[in-house]
Amino acid sequence: MSKKVTYIKTSSLTRKIGQLAAAIVLLAAAITIWLNVSVQGKNLVSENSLVLADNILLQTSHSAQVYIESGDIASLNHLTDSALKSDYILEMVIYDEKGVVLSKSNNAITTRARFITDLNKDIQPYDPAPFVKEIRNDKNELLGFVRLTMLKKNLQQSGASYISEISQQILFLMFVTGVIGYLLTIGLRPFSSNAYYVKD
Repeated sequence: MSKKVTYIKTSSLTRKIGQLAAAIVLLAAAITIWLNVSVQGKNLVSENSLVLADNILLQTSHSAQVYIESGDIASLNHLTDSALKSDYILEMVIYDEKGVVLSKSNNAITTRARFITDLNKDIQPYDPAPFVKEIRNDKNELLGFVRLTMLKKNLQQSGASYISEISQQILFLMFVTGVIGYLLTIGLRPFSSNAYYVKD
């Protein structure tokens, strides 16, 4: 009389478990990368917006220096009015060294009125913020100040769009990794097996 004995190929089982482990590791790595990109991306966008604001202030103060030294108020007025063409700038005011207004954009109001009263309600979603820089000549003598109200939301927009695209790509990678993991491990059921007969 013969007896049928079935056994599982341990090499096949080990390979399937290895594939499953690799898929889990890849998925965990993709999730970790996505989380890091999200957190670091927000910090980077915030830092870059401040750098952009500083660069705008630097360029504005340099132009204002030239116009103040030459007494060219017309060009100074053109500078403040043209600032409104930028998506980043809400208003601009240029003062002399004593704080007297030399020029301002046609929508400019006082800092108190802008940020303490309800006048700011309509633009609050754009996260307006004041930035101030001294205007100095080549001898480092104080000529005045420039105040810009910047729309931080707009400053961050381009960087935020880039981070969003990267995050979407990582999410797609996570999806692909999950599909690959499923395809690799679907063979776990049933396990490969062979049978042989033994006689009593």
